[in-house]
Amino acid sequence: MKKLFLIIIANTCLLSCAQKKENNQPTTINNSKNMYDINQYIFPEAKDITETNFVTKVSSQIKHYDKEPIYYVRINKQNCLIEVYINDVFNNSDYELSNVITPIGIYPVLKSGSQKVTVKMYPVGDLINKDLGLENQLPATKLSDKAKVDISVVMMDNKSKKSFDDEKIITTQVSPKEAAGKEFYEFSFTFNAEVPYEFEGWTKGQDLRKLDQDLVRKKALEFYKMIGQIHVNNDINAELKLVYPSTTRIQQVLYKDNNIKNILEEYRGYVIDNYKQLPITKYKMDYMGDGKLLCLITDSLDPKLRGGGALMLEYGEDKSIYQPGITLYLPEGRDLATQGFMMWK
Repeated sequence: MKKLFLIIIANTCLLSCAQKKENNQPTTINNSKNMYDINQYIFPEAKDITETNFVTKVSSQIKHYDKEPIYYVRINKQNCLIEVYINDVFNNSDYELSNVITPIGIYPVLKSGSQKVTVKMYPVGDLINKDLGLENQLPATKLSDKAKVDISVVMMDNKSKKSFDDEKIITTQVSPKEAAGKEFYEFSFTFNAEVPYEFEGWTKGQDLRKLDQDLVRKKALEFYKMIGQIHVNNDINAELKLVYPSTTRIQQVLYKDNNIKNILEEYRGYVIDNYKQLPITKYKMDYMGDGKLLCLITDSLDPKLRGGGALMLEYGEDKSIYQPGITLYLPEGRDLATQGFMMWK
């Protein structure tokens, strides 16, 4: 399964996939069944972005500094599933019993100053029962007294050797014992980050929670379905225009300008396939960034789908599911009813 919560948020290696066909689709699609003009939904700096110049354009925006601090979280969890948010924006999750303590990059840092970390803890459901072969037992619906999360924020200079000795622990926090017995628990803390860059990001967005929620839902679904059609049409140029601002920001956070070709290949792998767009059903509206960002998230508790986007694209002989990462944003002054959403930047 190909799965991406927030596009290239981990910059991981390409997932294995079948042989791809060549892409010859234009950026503006107009046929008997589907129509979209991507130019209505992109920022000015992305209008000229194509598959041909994407690598050069992104690379040219990445700056280097004498010191290049990168912040990570290192998590050790027991008997719970978790989601981690940075500054009220999703960063990473773990819906498995396994415990991965490899440092995970912190990406939603727009500038120096105080950064808020929120950890959301959930019960393990039937995962332990399945692991022990006790499928007939009732699933866990509350956090046990053994549920625990240890989380550390660490910093490493990008110009160091990036060994364990180069890590500097900024803070370490442990989940409160009061989490036991609850169906859901979250705790938060802050740390101070010093970075040489500053981004506008989503700070100049409208608070979507204050708008007509029926209209928000309608326009969000329209945008998600458009993204689905972009994938069905294998329209890589449209996708690159949409993700150019956020890709540039994340690559700057990592100070990486030498892996953009790999990022482009990842996008090709995600967009170009023989997709079938499935109906969008059973989802929740997940507001982030103090209400300025919105994702439609599936309600499924299947570990392979949980926490992923509501848009599901079926592909391959085994009918695998791909959930594109789509984070919606409405800049100040943009009319939702007539102009619609944009992707975050």
